[in-house]
Amino acid sequence: MTEAQEEKLLALLDEKTIRELLARYCRGVDRCDSALIASCFHPDARDDHGNWLSRGDEVADHIVGLVKPGSARAMHFMGNILIEIDGDVAYSEAYVLAYRAFERGGQAYTRTRALRFVDRHERRDNVWRISERVVVDEWNRLDAVLEQQDSSHLFRFSAKDTSDPVYAIREGNVARRHLD
Repeated sequence: MTEAQEEKLLALLDEKTIRELLARYCRGVDRCDSALIASCFHPDARDDHGNWLSRGDEVADHIVGLVKPGSARAMHFMGNILIEIDGDVAYSEAYVLAYRAFERGGQAYTRTRALRFVDRHERRDNVWRISERVVVDEWNRLDAVLEQQDSSHLFRFSAKDTSDPVYAIREGNVARRHLD
C-alpha cells in the first residue's frame, strides 16, 4: 500500500467514526440515553440549539430532561452528511429530519423539524468527539393528526430507555415467536 493510499484509508476510517458518532447521538436522544449522548461530546464542548446553550458535560442531562417526560416519542433521520477532515479537527454538516409525536389538550400532533447539525469535531487522545455544535433550523411544521389507527396490538413501539429493542436485541429472544 502506498503512503497516499494509507492516508486515504485513514481518512475514510476517521469519516466512518464521525458518522457513527452522529448516529449514536441521534440514538441517544431518541432513547433518552444520557451516557450515549455524553460520549459524543468533549466535556468542554458547546452545543447551541438556538433556544438553549449547553456545555458538553451538561448537554446529555439537559436533552434527556427535555425529551424524557411525557409520552411523546421522537425519531431523528439523517440524510446528507458532509465531513471534512483536517488532521485532528473535522467539520461536518448533517441534514436531519426530527419527528416528534405527542398530545396536547387531548389532540394528537406530529411535529416535523428540518434542521442541520453544523459541528466541529476534535480528536483528543485518539478519540473523535464534538467540540462545538450549532443547530440550524431550516423549517418546522406542526400537524394535527386527524385519524390514527389503533395498532398497538400489531406493532411494537419505541421506548425512551434501555427497554427499547435496540438494546434488548443484544440479549436475544426479543422477537415474538408467534403473532397473537
